[in-house]
Amino acid sequence: IWDYDGTLVDSRQKNLSVTRKIVEEITKKSADEFPMLTDLEKYHRATMESSNWRKFYREEFELNKEQVNEAGSLWTVYQLNDSTPVNVFAGIREGMNSIGTVPQGIVSQNSKSNIERQLKSDGLIKYFGHISGYEEVALDMQKPEPDGLISCIKDLTDSEDGIIFYIGDHEMDIQCAARANQILADLEVLSIGVLYGTGIDNVEWNTQPDFEANSVQELFDIIIKHQF
Repeated sequence: IWDYDGTLVDSRQKNLSVTRKIVEEITKKSADEFPMLTDLEKYHRATMESSNWRKFYREEFELNKEQVNEAGSLWTVYQLNDSTPVNVFAGIREGMNSIGTVPQGIVSQNSKSNIERQLKSDGLIKYFGHISGYEEVALDMQKPEPDGLISCIKDLTDSEDGIIFYIGDHEMDIQCAARANQILADLEVLSIGVLYGTGIDNVEWNTQPDFEANSVQELFDIIIKHQF
């Protein structure tokens, strides 16, 4: 089961573009007034340091609860209307073929409809039996709470015993997997921390992944070793 952004695709530039538009819509200020929105690396660093998207909007732009809710409601529309290219990480397509019929899903804080449209465009939608975006999970149960992940696991596996990998590039993904593992007695939920592609550094994470993947090939090697 994948987190979407930063694991399957590099969507940083598009997410920055969308965030700039949302912040301008809500605050009535130019996005350039927020230094973090003028530079991709600054933006990416800020999102990685925040525990979830609601905290990100609240703390970085000093939005109140109603404004944060508005930001969430605007995300899907702005994502679907934004034409900034999103690139699948090199090796993902080949890796998908290498694991054959292993059930796969996505649990993301991006929008489900945006994810589905992108995966259809990239020819990858056929691999995923379950896709959950932020809209499918109650606001107070978003990652790192495990509700969305557990729902995906049950949909894909009928809670049969075995190993589940949750693949993420953020500490909250790793925490989410750990919490799901504590709840699901018959399944072993293991996390893979993705460190490729976007300069992720997990040294200061309080919760460390069960495995680390420094390349797409290394990621699929981990999966194949444990699934077959």
